[in-house]
Amino acid sequence: MSEDEAIFTTDDVIRCAAENRKIPFDAMKLPQRLLLTYQRSTYTCAKILVDGKCVEWLYGETQPFCIGQYNDVEIGVGRFWIGAPATAMTLEEAIACGTKTIFEVGVAGGLQTFLQPASLVVVTEAIRDEGTSHHYFPPEVKVESSPHLRDKLIQRLTERKVGHFIGSVWSTDGIYRETRSKFRKFRDNGVLAVDMETSAVFAVTKYRNVEAASAQVISDVLTETGWLQAFHHQSVRENTEILLKAVLATLSES
Repeated sequence: MSEDEAIFTTDDVIRCAAENRKIPFDAMKLPQRLLLTYQRSTYTCAKILVDGKCVEWLYGETQPFCIGQYNDVEIGVGRFWIGAPATAMTLEEAIACGTKTIFEVGVAGGLQTFLQPASLVVVTEAIRDEGTSHHYFPPEVKVESSPHLRDKLIQRLTERKVGHFIGSVWSTDGIYRETRSKFRKFRDNGVLAVDMETSAVFAVTKYRNVEAASAQVISDVLTETGWLQAFHHQSVRENTEILLKAVLATLSES
């Protein structure tokens, strides 16, 4: 994609926030390693696991952020707004503040019959069916996870005998336009699940030349005949914690 200078940048936003708080620009810095979450329960669990201390970054309580340690390595944990545009905006700002290694842990809707609520998916590629990533790359460009981060997580899950699936997800910002024809197309092409953010996360990090990977917990299942919701099932919460421990261990070694 041809370059065209942006009217304002992430540095402008961060500098403005620092000036308003009367603190140095460098005081807005974040850890190099970031665990990116969306659900309140996922963020809370991760915060406990890293013994995180809340920091007043850009958005305060509306997008809470904490910094802690896992295996004696500093890790930031953020709860981002859902949806590709909001996630990309905050991720851009986190990268400008020093983040270089990102692991997304989210929830997704299963497309394949072998996926059940609480199944774990390690993402290889995200199919771009949202608008944000197209401001970074033309449509034909693939966006994929970091092989380094992805393979480390797969190895850790395998060693711990944690069942998981490996494959692509479909990212869309039209949640009420997940039509049957689209469902059939992606299912028949072997795509495992659908979410709202991962392709934008991969596009931003590819563009900014930093590492990112993603793992998802199946929280609902799409079928030809309807939609099974399981967002609040105990098994989803339990497997989210199992996944978080594996992802944090991976981040601490990266």
